[in-house]
Amino acid sequence: MYHSNSPSNWSWQKAFDEMDKYVHQTEMTQQSINHVIGYPGEANGVFMSLDKLQQDDVYDILNQII
Repeated sequence: MYHSNSPSNWSWQKAFDEMDKYVHQTEMTQQSINHVIGYPGEANGVFMSLDKLQQDDVYDILNQII
């Protein structure tokens, strides 16, 4: 069945635009995590030391912001 919003029916431009949007959102999420958690810049920041529930809470807060 044809669906105009199906990724298989997108033009190349729309596909690249969607990819850019996804990459931008991913980068903004990562930067937001870094700022919210006070990431000091080394490989194992504060976020990684949080337990799973705390990490999920951070993502829930970020989803509300973004």
